[in-house]
Parts: sequence; C-alpha cells; structure tokens
Amino acid sequence: MIEPYMAVALQTTVRHCAKRSEVERNLVHIGNMIDLVCHICSLELPVRLIALGEGCIQGFADEILHLSSAEYTATMAAEIPGWETEFLAGKARQHGVFILAQLKEKLPQYPDRFFNTVFLVDPRGEVVYKHRKNVVLFVEHSTTPHDVYEQWVRENGDGLDAFFPVAKTEIGNIGGSVGVEGSFPESYRGFALNGAEVLYRASLPEPWVAREIWDVQNRARAADNTAYLVAPNCGALIMPGNPPTVIGGALGGKSMICGYKGEVLAQSSVVDDSYVAAEVNIEALRHYRSTARFQNWMPYLRTEIYQRLYADPIWPKGLPPMDDAGTEKVFEESVQRLKARGTFTPKPGG
Repeated sequence: MIEPYMAVALQTTVRHCAKRSEVERNLVHIGNMIDLVCHICSLELPVRLIALGEGCIQGFADEILHLSSAEYTATMAAEIPGWETEFLAGKARQHGVFILAQLKEKLPQYPDRFFNTVFLVDPRGEVVYKHRKNVVLFVEHSTTPHDVYEQWVRENGDGLDAFFPVAKTEIGNIGGSVGVEGSFPESYRGFALNGAEVLYRASLPEPWVAREIWDVQNRARAADNTAYLVAPNCGALIMPGNPPTVIGGALGGKSMICGYKGEVLAQSSVVDDSYVAAEVNIEALRHYRSTARFQNWMPYLRTEIYQRLYADPIWPKGLPPMDDAGTEKVFEESVQRLKARGTFTPKPGG
C-alpha cells in the first residue's frame, strides 16, 4: 500500500546562466528551498515528491541569446547523470524524497545537438527516469526525438516508452514534460496510457499565465487523464548585466497542483520564490480509476477512429539543427500544408 504523502511544486527565482559554472548559484538556491519545504510541509504528511520548474537550474540562454545548437551543446549542456544531478541527488538522499527536474542535456551519439530532458532522482540519489521533450517552439534550439526519428527508433524502439516514458516507483507512476509540450493533450494522454498516475508539467511564461492558459491546460491535462498533475512554474528572472536586471513577473509564477478530477488542490498567488504542497493519495486514485463511470475517460477511448487524425504528417521529422529563421520557415510550410488539406481556411489574399 502507498500511504498518502505531500507533493511540492517548488517555484524559484531563475538566474540566467551564460556559463555552465554559473549554474551552481541556482542549485544552491534550490537546495536551500528544498531544505525549507521538507521541514515545513512534512509537519502535515511526509514529503515524498518535489518538482522543480523548467529553466530553474540553467536558465534559458539558448533561447534568449539565440545560441546555435552546437554553441549551446559545447558551452552549457549537461550530462545526466552529472555534477548538476549529483547536487540534487544529495538533497534526495538527505530528505528521502524524489526530485523531478529538467536540464538541457547532451548525448554523445548526437553531436552538436542537445535535448530538453526531464529527469527523476529517487531517494537513493539515482536518476531513475528521463524524458526528452517531444515538442518545442521555433525559438528553442533543443533537439526532439522527432528531429532524429530514424536513429531514435533504432536505439529506443517506437513504443510508448520511447516517446512517453513513465517511472514506476514506490510512490506511484510518474511521467511528464515541460513548457509548450503541456499544450498538447496527445503528449499527456501518451504518458497516461503508459501508466502515469502523477503527471509533471513545468513552466509557462507570461503573458500566458495572466491569460489563465496555464491554469486551463494544467487542469485539463489532469482531468483528461484522471491523474494528479504537479505544475511548478518559475519566479523572477535575473538577466545578466551590471547591475543585473530582475524581471519579477517574466516567468508567471502561479505554481499549482491539480487533483485527478481536475480540481486545483493548491496554487501560489505570488510571482517570486514560493512553493505549494498538496496531498497525493495514489490508492484513492487507483480505486477511482477502477470504479468511476464518469470523469474517468480512458476506458471510453475509441482508439480506432482517432488513429486517422494523425495518419498524415504535418511538422516534418528528421530535421537538422536550425536557427530561428530556419524553424520559422518550417512553421510557415506547415501552415501551408494545413491550408492545402483543408484544415485551415486561408485568409483573404492567401
């Protein structure tokens, strides 16, 4: 039996890092906050899961400085496991918790490319899970499995584990992604169909938090899949300079945890260093999934009729690393493809 426990979404200030060595400052800050939340939140129930926001370790240098894939891979990308994950492993061992986080990662078999990788550290300090982000915006220069599809499938297969992996742990089955991938219901349905009970969705910047897109997507991903969802966002963004520029509202805040019926269990009201915590009851979720006839949608899936939706490609696979202009061109070509097949109706004049 899995006893109820506290999950924590940790919302931290992000110091934008132009050098890999600068990451240590963010890690020390995160570590201090982990110490605090483990002390306070465990007064109610044991803290077993802590989730960090996207970018809270490295910042967003690849996007903000428009670094090429090769430049970022050479100067900033991490190895997993590596010294960054070992810092978090120490905190996991110290407090007996699982830590969900994200790093831009380089892999030796993909030279001059880096991946946006979600990872899970267990209480023994071992990295027990990795997911490489499947969908990125044109300003993100990280590689996705879709960009290296043929090689990826040769190495990892083409099943759910290859694209929507889930960690089967002593506190439940955990999987998820970061940023814009949370805008795609298909991705989170993939994690859920692969067994996920606790979904991870980290970070969305302004202005999409103030417009409540963050809330709508997170609650929908939980309700769609009858799963808990832990959604840490980031606090202030510190840009380099003399003096540094602190942008308090750039990254939106409003970290939240959703229940498996789509309800908000906890949400931060500040855009700064903060955290929210809520009870996770995996046994109750499993009972609900086995018995509920409403708000329990996966048993109703008519998979045969949905398969046709994705038979024709839209965004091409197997793309080389590109700059913003290159991916902008691919985006425009995808729009034209959607117009040609009748999905989009062209505006007057094209």
